[in-house]
Amino acid sequence: MKKEEILEKSRKDNKNKDMYEKEVEIKAATCAAIAMLILAFIYFTYEIMSGKGTNYALYSLITIYNTILYGGKAIKIERCRKLNTFTAIIWGLLTVTLVLGYFNVL
Repeated sequence: MKKEEILEKSRKDNKNKDMYEKEVEIKAATCAAIAMLILAFIYFTYEIMSGKGTNYALYSLITIYNTILYGGKAIKIERCRKLNTFTAIIWGLLTVTLVLGYFNVL
């Protein structure tokens, strides 16, 4: 097999995704999941201590995951950097809004 044939087969197997891009997505997803767990722990501790009812906690966990995922991609992958940065900023603003709403700061 020639080098070009091997590369073409690899691209088909990986659905035209760069291996580095895949690795970055996995690391970003792991960091996002860890951040979600930390934030969930803070929320649940606060709820237990204050006796609060329904809140924005679940929604902010979802948005922080997306913030970190797109932020990680924006930092590590040059292709689509502007779009990923913009998306991360939007998700981040939504996360901050939900967190402030959760603590009744707004």
